[in-house]
Amino acid sequence: MKKYKFLLILGMFLTIHTLNAQITLNLALNPRPQPYLADWMYPINGQMIISFLPGTVVNDPSVKLKTTLLDQSRNIIGVSNINAARVYTLRQGVNQFTMADALQLQNLMLPGNVQSLLQRTGRLAAGDYYLQVELYNSGGDIVRAKQISHFTVISYQLPVLMQPANEAQLDAHIAQSMITFRWTSLIPASTEQTFYRIQVFEILPGQTPMQAFRGNQPILDEPAKRGITQYIWRPNLPMLDSTANHRFIWTIQSMDAKGIPVPNADMNTQGRSEPAVFTIVNPTVSVEKKIKNDVLNNH
Repeated sequence: MKKYKFLLILGMFLTIHTLNAQITLNLALNPRPQPYLADWMYPINGQMIISFLPGTVVNDPSVKLKTTLLDQSRNIIGVSNINAARVYTLRQGVNQFTMADALQLQNLMLPGNVQSLLQRTGRLAAGDYYLQVELYNSGGDIVRAKQISHFTVISYQLPVLMQPANEAQLDAHIAQSMITFRWTSLIPASTEQTFYRIQVFEILPGQTPMQAFRGNQPILDEPAKRGITQYIWRPNLPMLDSTANHRFIWTIQSMDAKGIPVPNADMNTQGRSEPAVFTIVNPTVSVEKKIKNDVLNNH
């Protein structure tokens, strides 16, 4: 008797469940999706799965999506226009969509600063976000299902310049033939193929190092070999000429596979590491000057 009573209750539960839960929504979003939002069409970023079972409560297979993008405090950043949303006709059973369908990038209304960054870089700023998707009827006035999922846009620690170190003095006899630059890797290691671009600027007389860095054209602007954190420069400069200018400032720019600067906490740096200044010195000239000055002083 108890067995039949249990089966009766179970049957009633399944019947109620069938009548009231014909549509289910599942956001299987990669917690660290590809950084370019335009790439969310690829399976590596996850899938949106909508299951549809026609019943007495819901029989209309036509649906619209409303997408909301939120920051780490769950403050709304952007919302899609439900009136302009595409109407999908679900088939019975499981319906699979890309995360690009869930995001609705072209239909997402974003504030000016976010939209400007997105247009310029194709990315969101580094940080934590939430993607909320609501499933509406075709009229856009009844919510049938809803889910929210967390994801992170990674903030990278840019390479640290190691050699020449800041305020290093290089021997002109060696520097005229070769200068070796070394730096640390990007942290954390990117899943994309990263490459480094080395830039060296000459500090002209009367300039501060940062004026030269921000205003001068680089005298060296070359990519290092992919995966290598070292570059050997063979300059064609008058390093032994005591009258020549011998102060320089250098940096490393970290670029992703598309040639776009990798994101970090300060997007204004454009992926450039904290620069370092180095000076070319000629020990022979310095010794000759010292001897000459000593002779003059003794007379």
